Amino acid sequence: MTQRRKVGDRARALLAAVGGRRRRAQRRAGSAAFRLMYERFREILAANDALLALVADLEEAQAGRLALEPATVARRVRAGAMDAFVLAKNLNQLAGGRFSGLFDRVAQLSQDLEAAIAGWATVMEGPLTVPLREAHAAGPRLAGGKMAALAEAAACCGLRVPDGFVITTAAADCFLAAAGLWERCERLATVLELHGDAALEEACEEVRAAILAAPLPAAIETAVEEQFARAFPVPPAAVAVRSSAVAEDAAGASHAGVYESELGVRREEVLAAYRRVLASAFGPQAVAYRNRRGLGVRDGLMAVGVVAMIEATSAGIAYSRPADDPERDAVVVGAVRGSAAGIAAGRDGGEYLEVGPGADAASEVLSREELARVRAVARALEGHFGVPQDVEWVIDGEGEVVVLQCRPVATAVAAGAADEEGGEALAAGGRCACPGVGSGRVVHVPAASALAAFPPGGVLVAPHSDPRFVQVMDRCAAIVTEVGLPTGHMASLAREYGVPTIVGLAGAMAALPAGTPVTVNASRCRVVAGLQSREAGASAPPVRQRGSRGGGPAAVAQVVPLVTPLHLVDPLSPDFAPEHCRSLHDVARFVHEKAFEVMFHYGDLAALDRDNSFLLDARLPIAVRVFDLGGGVRESPGTQRTIRPEDVVSVPMAAFLAGLLEPRIRWDLPRPVSLRGFLSVVGEAVAGPPADALQVGRLSYAIVSDTYMNFSTKAGYHFSTVDSTCGGSESRNYVHFRFSGGAADAARRERRIAFLSAVLHALGFAVTSRGDLLTARLDKYAQATVTARLTDLGRLTLCARQLDMLMDTDTRPLEFAEAFLAGEWERF
Repeated sequence: MTQRRKVGDRARALLAAVGGRRRRAQRRAGSAAFRLMYERFREILAANDALLALVADLEEAQAGRLALEPATVARRVRAGAMDAFVLAKNLNQLAGGRFSGLFDRVAQLSQDLEAAIAGWATVMEGPLTVPLREAHAAGPRLAGGKMAALAEAAACCGLRVPDGFVITTAAADCFLAAAGLWERCERLATVLELHGDAALEEACEEVRAAILAAPLPAAIETAVEEQFARAFPVPPAAVAVRSSAVAEDAAGASHAGVYESELGVRREEVLAAYRRVLASAFGPQAVAYRNRRGLGVRDGLMAVGVVAMIEATSAGIAYSRPADDPERDAVVVGAVRGSAAGIAAGRDGGEYLEVGPGADAASEVLSREELARVRAVARALEGHFGVPQDVEWVIDGEGEVVVLQCRPVATAVAAGAADEEGGEALAAGGRCACPGVGSGRVVHVPAASALAAFPPGGVLVAPHSDPRFVQVMDRCAAIVTEVGLPTGHMASLAREYGVPTIVGLAGAMAALPAGTPVTVNASRCRVVAGLQSREAGASAPPVRQRGSRGGGPAAVAQVVPLVTPLHLVDPLSPDFAPEHCRSLHDVARFVHEKAFEVMFHYGDLAALDRDNSFLLDARLPIAVRVFDLGGGVRESPGTQRTIRPEDVVSVPMAAFLAGLLEPRIRWDLPRPVSLRGFLSVVGEAVAGPPADALQVGRLSYAIVSDTYMNFSTKAGYHFSTVDSTCGGSESRNYVHFRFSGGAADAARRERRIAFLSAVLHALGFAVTSRGDLLTARLDKYAQATVTARLTDLGRLTLCARQLDMLMDTDTRPLEFAEAFLAGEWERF
């Protein structure tokens, strides 16, 4: 018998252990499902935000307030279709597959969108690097305008160019896509148009910092290392890392000096220099230039040339024809000893010559033979390309001309009359960079950092020319600089914009005091006092040029009908169903509505998982268990499963608790219930379902994270749920409230709903109600507003408890609503 008892004890112990393991496994499974449900819901909120951002941007683009190119539209629409699929998938996982028909609608919309964007290039395809000698075949789209033209000069004209290779636009596209930066880059033009230069400076600096911080894809690093070794069998001491954007050096859009290039770069610094040159495509002057020339962000997609540094005895810039008179048989040459970087940037004056057929111009920098060779190279390039050429060149130690860059000469028609009205001569001299006459008040710009305050119609006067002045050329009446040459970058840009410009006018800053009204006759290189009248021929400030920027509006028009219209507007309509989703906007609206319906029952899962929750030790008329999804409850030592209100660090839960714990709400005192109200409750209790069927007295549950709360209360015979996200992102903040049921008769329950509705309306909620069911929403408010409303809801939750028994007449809802809003909570 004893042995049998021992066997029985062991069997019972084994069964208990198996049962315990099974219960623990069930609890773990329930906890995992619980957390997964929360993550799916958060994914729905994120995908919904992304889709609504797409809808907003397409609407802005359709109205002409936002520039979107076809490639950008295609990329974002495909991402939007994927977001719609995520919404459909996650909703069905939350709702047990009740809305499976949504998959068919999303698939059809995706198919229709693919048909609409078929053939639109979204990714720059091609090798990550190409040898410079192959850049001509690769063309501007892959090698950029500058490197493609340089390779063509070598291949078709037999001219000397440096050894090197090109990091292509495919590499830039790959890098920006991998870093998730394209959208920020694309928005810069809109920042300029809507918010101005100061906002653009800040936005561009943020993009630059992001580009410099983002890791380069390993494939790009490997391609650059391998191509460097092939291009330079004997590694040079240093290389030049030069910009070569898609539209750079194009006719009428030189981009002169708009992008950065770096000289004297050691091999180990090439990738860092590459990032900086790439980032310059999104600098303020680059964005402003493209925007005002009618170009899109893809026109600035950056290829980068890595070419050998040439040990130069002299260098400079040559125009194969004078910019102001292309018919004259002369080659204009700006030359210095050593590097020509200072001439191009406008920091150095250098030597300025016009070289005729005999190359007999007197030069202190170049010999007659060298002048002849420079002239011959410039004219050879003009002959090949068919238009006058702007050529950057150096002469190496062997006396040979090496071409570093070539592009069409920027020419200009004189703006205004050739003669100004009489006036006191204030300054004369220098050289004409762009002919014409302009009048305005003098504005000193000692450095480019002072451009943000430049007023419309001003005459810009500076110590030296600077291509960054392009940021204000659309509002300059004229430009005068003390240092600079007509062959410099700024001079090219001034001619593109048609701004009368004098460069190299010594003493201009002193001769032309700030605020002085002047007339600049750039054609005659003189400045006189007074404002030239428009009738006399002075030019008005240039008007910004606008363009289609890549044909964006037409591209947008093709996809808008499938993305932005909202047909599902009434959740109570029988048409509010998956089969009636005719746009991505409809999908987002449907999923958002249904997801919140599901989440109102989120607390039901918590009842199955008490072992992973904390019992809240607080002075409340309800027992509350708190389930922490992460970051919602302060760390507690050991196995302690009880927490105090001060242990709750969840932002929305802490705010809600502050209302629940309002000391002026004396829920602990007997409520003055009327006899009719009491009898109503008794009658409903006798006639209605039993209390256990309604789960009367069941625990309340709060599911929390650092910024999320779902609080389910089933107190007495009424049910309420508060679901909220409250964090730093205003667009994601919300409070949704649901209340139903009660112990009294239908009329009293509906009056309590009228009380709740009046209070919530006054607090800014959008409220809907049917019978004794109320739902209320507050969406997209700042954190401070949301926390205040959650505290109000905490108070309201206690004040509404058993209030239906006091709702004897139709006037009572308003009376109690006014008392609550006046802070008279002791009445409850």
